[in-house]
Amino acid sequence: MNELTIHDIETIIRRDESRILEVKKTTGELNAGMQSGCAFLNTEGGWLFFGIHPTSLKILGQDVVDKTRQEVAHEMTKFSPAIGLSAQYIDVPDRPGQKVIAIWFPAPIGYAAPYTYDGRPYYKVENTTKPMPREMFDERIRLSNPKKFSWELSPCREATLDDIDENTLTAAIRGGIAKGRIPASAADAVTLPERLSPFKVLLPGDALTNGAIALFGKDPYKFFIHCRVRLARFEGTIMDKFRDQAVIDANLFQQLQAIEDFCRKHMFMSGDQDQFDSKNVLTVPLKVVREAALNLLIHRTWWSEGRTPSVNIFDDRVEFMNPGAFPPGTTPADFRHRPHSVLVNEVIANALFKGGKTEGWGRGILDIFTLCKEAGLPEPEYDFVPNFVCLTIRFKEPITPRLSGDKHNDSRNDRPNDSRIDRLNKSVKATFSVIESNPGLQRKRIAELVGRSIPTIDRHLAILIKEDLIEHRDSDRNGGYYAK
Repeated sequence: MNELTIHDIETIIRRDESRILEVKKTTGELNAGMQSGCAFLNTEGGWLFFGIHPTSLKILGQDVVDKTRQEVAHEMTKFSPAIGLSAQYIDVPDRPGQKVIAIWFPAPIGYAAPYTYDGRPYYKVENTTKPMPREMFDERIRLSNPKKFSWELSPCREATLDDIDENTLTAAIRGGIAKGRIPASAADAVTLPERLSPFKVLLPGDALTNGAIALFGKDPYKFFIHCRVRLARFEGTIMDKFRDQAVIDANLFQQLQAIEDFCRKHMFMSGDQDQFDSKNVLTVPLKVVREAALNLLIHRTWWSEGRTPSVNIFDDRVEFMNPGAFPPGTTPADFRHRPHSVLVNEVIANALFKGGKTEGWGRGILDIFTLCKEAGLPEPEYDFVPNFVCLTIRFKEPITPRLSGDKHNDSRNDRPNDSRIDRLNKSVKATFSVIESNPGLQRKRIAELVGRSIPTIDRHLAILIKEDLIEHRDSDRNGGYYAK
């Protein structure tokens, strides 16, 4: 760091960048100043000045004697991990003997371990220094050493190979072979450990990891209540009235498909909606939906069971809410201008890549912005709220007219299935409603949501299939059911 001058200090103060600037009148507030320094180390870096009036920002300086220097040096030793900080003492013109004390605190690099001052961590919220919550501190510690504290590599102690969904695994192997990412010989593997080996989700002794169950589990919710994604379609532009909602308790491959299906259902394609992968397009391009959904699933944090990702569709936009944060000191613009990847869940990312769901790492944000621009959509927006990253993609035109309830515009009233639905009894209608609102559910989960026994649900499913109201997709969803 070059030596500062009073002119440099005046320039920094004029910027009034309160998030990277903390001023104190004297070292009588040394302890509070160092707390702010700790917050800078844990947030975006910044300058700490002593000898400046905190309200008027007038440069006053203060008396500096040997004891002052010793006290400042001593307080700088209270940071952990240890960091090489240095204080500069700058003379104030026209105020003989008065000096400004300046200390620069650098921004963290990547997922660095959080700093503490005098045994406590601090961070910045706008221009305020606050004690770092324990949950945030623990998560930063885990992110600083992902191999040691990896959720996805931790053993899922109660899980057995019987908990692996073979249809999901088969589809992933086929997808990987088709993309040339898995050897063709993988199709001939017989045992489950052999079939799982390309995805690196096993521990010694063929023990299953958390990542194995999250990716390929029959019922991940049995082990992790937060292995789910929430999907919602709201009326209007605020969260005050649901039009449709679903909670997908399923593995990540199934969650990805469910997000696409839900967006297809509510963001309307032009042309024939049965031609999902043809030239028809969603209000937001399908590739954008896929990239945003993949980011949601790959980059989420897992240690907190109280956080789940969500996709919320409004009349004018779609929002992807992801538990987690960008690496400290980075912004979405960094990943657009120089695509790269900082993987929190490397095993999950690798498995989705090997299974043919992603095209690579590091280009997701750039591709989202590029594809939205090509489609004539407004530039995507990233917002940050505590413990979540929100990606907002706005539509060119609101989709309200197609949801107005008018018979000519409401897509539900154009369905050829209405007369067949009317013929159903109340119980079967309830089962159909659950399937329609939650595409891809398995029969066990349908029974739980409807509150009926599995034999009863089997009878309902047989009726609905006979009436051609639902279909059963083995390869995609392990026996999941979809409304037609």
